[in-house]
Formats: sequence, structure tokens, C-alpha cells
Amino acid sequence: MKSLCLILGLLGPLSGQAREPHPSVLPISVLEHSNWVFEVPVSPSLVPPPPDQFDILRVSGRVCHIAPARLPWRIYTGNPDYNRTVDKAIETWNQTGLDLGLGYLYARSDDPGASDLEIRWFDPQLPTDKVAATWWRARDDGRRVLGISLDGSFAVPEGNRAQILTHELGHVLGLGESYQPGDMMYFQMEHRRLNLDQVQLSLRDKLALRWLYQQRDFAPIWGKRD
Repeated sequence: MKSLCLILGLLGPLSGQAREPHPSVLPISVLEHSNWVFEVPVSPSLVPPPPDQFDILRVSGRVCHIAPARLPWRIYTGNPDYNRTVDKAIETWNQTGLDLGLGYLYARSDDPGASDLEIRWFDPQLPTDKVAATWWRARDDGRRVLGISLDGSFAVPEGNRAQILTHELGHVLGLGESYQPGDMMYFQMEHRRLNLDQVQLSLRDKLALRWLYQQRDFAPIWGKRD
């Protein structure tokens, strides 16, 4: 069985007004007791870390993700026979992006010159023991995505193929491998036959993405248009 590879504040101010002589200090959480308001500065350490057993892409110690102002990234399918596969992978990430307030993360493009990312089906560079790979060029100040290669064999069920692409698009967003079965970013391919409607992110995938895109000190991930 082939396996996947990667080549290579939650707490904020609550509603309420501080009564004099207590000046506002942001960020704060407000705890009321009787007729007093106690203001407790929120420590950054109280922001939950990413889920256990979930890697985040980094360069020079800094987390990597796409600059929010550059979203959504445009994806060139490369072959219209796989549009349903690509659309399902895009839809899966976009729904979570909307839920998290990030907006649309991806959009399909029919113009390779206007795309940020190109998918290559039946890429001869793809190792024979792999079904997919995301190709990178890493620098000290960021990572550049060179493309995604996939095994386009129609022997792979459509749902499984969409799951594989969804996994790779998670890497493009900056997520690393998960070591918890059931996560979309789990490092091994799903062995069950999947339908398209079974392709979905786990809660852990969503929490990892939310944590990652809360980080303001990050190394950018660049695409073809950058």
C-alpha cells in the first residue's frame, strides 16, 4: 500500500465596562463580583497550543503559513478530468476557513499563469512508492511551494484521491503531519474505500489550523505569483 509523504486570542476581552477608578488594560478578561470589576491580564501562555502529535511546518524556528492577505490561493488543476477531486479538496478547506473567519483559502483557476499552485498528475518525479508529494524550496525567511504531484491512477477511488489532495493542501497551508489516526493530516493514507462525502477534516485538524493562523510572527509560504 502506498503511503503519503511530504517532501521536504482564544481568550480575549469579554463584554463589560470597567468602572472607575479601574483603567482598561487590553487584552483583559473581566470577572464581576458584587459591584466590583477585577481586570486580569490575559497571558499569551493561556492560548492553547496546537494539538498533541501534530507537526507544524517551520523554518529557522518560525512557523510557516500563507499570509492571510494572499488568500485565497488559486489552484490550476492541470487536467479537467480531476476537477471534481480538486473541487472537493478546496471545498473541504474553504468551509473550515469560513468557520474560522479566515475566508476562502483556495479557489480553482483555469489559467496556469494566474495560479499560485499547479497540480501535476502522473508526474514522473513522483517516487514509485508514493501517491502524492508537495515540493518545496526552503529559505531562511520562508518556504516556496513548487507544486503538488499526485498519482492520477483511476484505480484509486475518487474519494480517496480527494482525501490525498486535501492532505497535501493542508501542507501548503503550513500544517505538518499528524500522528493521530482519524486526522486528515495523519501521515498514512486511509485504507478504507472513501466516497467524496466522507472526505472531511477532524476537530484536531481545525484546531491546528486555527492555532497556526493566529500566529503573527511567521515565515511566509510563497506561490507562483509571489
